[in-house]
Amino acid sequence: MAGATSFVVQTRSAARAARELAAALPRVARPAGALVFASGALAESADALARELAAAAPGVPLLLATGAGVLTERGEVENDSAAAGVIWAGGRTEVLSITAAGADEAMEGLARALTDRSATSAPTALSFVRPEGFSPASLEPLWSARVTPHLFGAGTTGVDPICIDAEGRLTSGRAAALLIRGLSAPVIRSSPACRLLSPLRRITETRGALVTRIEGEPALDALSAVGEALAGQPLVFAVLGEGDPGEGRPALLVRAVQGVDPVRRGLLISDEVREGTLMAFAVRDPARARADLEAAARDALRTAAGAAPRFGIYVSCAGRGAALYGSPDVDTKILRSRFGDMPFAGLASSFEIAPHAGRASLQLYTGVIALFSAPS
Repeated sequence: MAGATSFVVQTRSAARAARELAAALPRVARPAGALVFASGALAESADALARELAAAAPGVPLLLATGAGVLTERGEVENDSAAAGVIWAGGRTEVLSITAAGADEAMEGLARALTDRSATSAPTALSFVRPEGFSPASLEPLWSARVTPHLFGAGTTGVDPICIDAEGRLTSGRAAALLIRGLSAPVIRSSPACRLLSPLRRITETRGALVTRIEGEPALDALSAVGEALAGQPLVFAVLGEGDPGEGRPALLVRAVQGVDPVRRGLLISDEVREGTLMAFAVRDPARARADLEAAARDALRTAAGAAPRFGIYVSCAGRGAALYGSPDVDTKILRSRFGDMPFAGLASSFEIAPHAGRASLQLYTGVIALFSAPS
């Protein structure tokens, strides 16, 4: 039997989706946990789907999250009602829901729950969150609590994620997490779908979330200079980076330019900006997105050398897919070319959460790969 398997089905029927899960379970020896993603009509009827899944997989802890689309190593399903999932053996899986009035309160609750469960270990935590009111600052409680460094996840389509524990009990909340112990910490890599319009340069002056100077140049002037060379009116993003701009493949965060200050010649970016942070400007670009995902997948596999990956999770911004590339299944073909038939599952998300500079961070227009292996 396999150490993991995936399934996917295009249907509006919760019962049929649950039958696909039930059919996949026997392919895994002693399933330890499962993730199921739903889109379209199935996402809208997530409560009914969760009840069917609970009956189909007794004794298996499971988390259900919704997205604009779903995917496996077989391909991507966009703009349709579908379910996809991955089931694995080995380790111990726990699910937990966080009930809260808003995004910040949900992350405070998640930080407390993870602190309670991470006292003697650092489990892998996959977290899914409703997007309303979520911002980069929402993750601050997780930084302050110094919970597990192995945390990633995504924003849903506005439906509460649902947990099913090993006893078949259903709980839901604004945020949910699936904790995995006993497997090796996953190799996580992020790949933004953007092309830099300028080299990464250091921010030399800020006022809160306002960047006023980049290497002495007024930030608004720097943006105007790169914009003059663009054809049409593409949306220009700010990109934040860490480390030495000349060393290797930089870790990047894509951020919207939220406003301008014509008096100070500054740009309103986010509370994350600091003097010394690297910054550039970028636009979405399909060719660069392909090349960077290929590099991220290659780097993930190289990092996992010596521990053959058992399964993977791929959360990908809903702004990627056919809307970016003009054709379907581009990202999944890249993953399959690198990882073969290894089981994968994922969703098209409203935002992504992945490590950046040692802590969980909000990602935009990004694909996040996580490779799981058995302990070496």
